[in-house]
Amino acid sequence: MAAININIAQTLAEVKSIFDQLRDREYLLRPLAIETIANIKERIHEQGRASDGGKIGQYSSGYMREREKNKRGKSTEVIVSLTRQLENDYQVVGTVRGYAIGFGNVLNYNKSQWVEKNQGKIIFNTTAAEKEYILDRAEELVNDAINGV
Repeated sequence: MAAININIAQTLAEVKSIFDQLRDREYLLRPLAIETIANIKERIHEQGRASDGGKIGQYSSGYMREREKNKRGKSTEVIVSLTRQLENDYQVVGTVRGYAIGFGNVLNYNKSQWVEKNQGKIIFNTTAAEKEYILDRAEELVNDAINGV
């Protein structure tokens, strides 16, 4: 007959440590928000994609003159970027439930709302793929906590 010896106090302490780590907003939620900013910036300000995955739109010829003055390229696809103020202002903001992504000043928030209204599209919400990334990454972080990585 085989015998298994378990130190219950040590095992409970290890399980408690894992749960404490998973309750830590800094461990689980903040990295997810930071990584989501990178994904949103790439989608909106590099790929020119709205939240539905479609193109945001096309720049007018008048606006293209401004873009070329600001050395933003010759592509007419809307990437919501002229001076880079908007795309550089994303911030992770602590909330009661965890973290949110927003803009550091109201002017940039208003710009985002104006662009959505002007283009007639939801642009700044997360996409299905971005939500899937968040869930996959959260699972990875949970597994890392459980495995002591």
